Amino acid sequence: MRLSTRYSTVALAPFTALALFTALALLPRPVLAGITIEETAPEEQAKPKTEPTAGAELSRPARSLRVFLPHTPNVEKSSLSLEGPAGALEVQGLHTMGSDDLMARVVGPMPDGEYVATWITEDPDGKTTTGSWKFSIKRAARNP
Repeated sequence: MRLSTRYSTVALAPFTALALFTALALLPRPVLAGITIEETAPEEQAKPKTEPTAGAELSRPARSLRVFLPHTPNVEKSSLSLEGPAGALEVQGLHTMGSDDLMARVVGPMPDGEYVATWITEDPDGKTTTGSWKFSIKRAARNP
């Protein structure tokens, strides 16, 4: 969902939008002038922030993966995996650094090429959510 005022537009998660809509319904009508709430298609909703950044071209191997989620993940029911040009890489130590992320370290060699990181987790309502992002590694050519 998207909340728009004459000053800005903000994308909202469905639960947040419902809570905000309920709160706005209690305000007097003149306060609500100029505010619109509209449904957004799933493909228009914001993609989670990731580290490495989705689409990034790195000049050295990534040593960790991190995805920021719109909810607190259940680490015990979550996973992060990484596929690269040589196949699956080992990802260890899945944990959360805050209340809305999953993070793990990447172990082993990472040759140049494209990588796909995939996450799976469960939201507080018990719904499984998943996503993925791509990044690549391209080391600078060495001069002889």
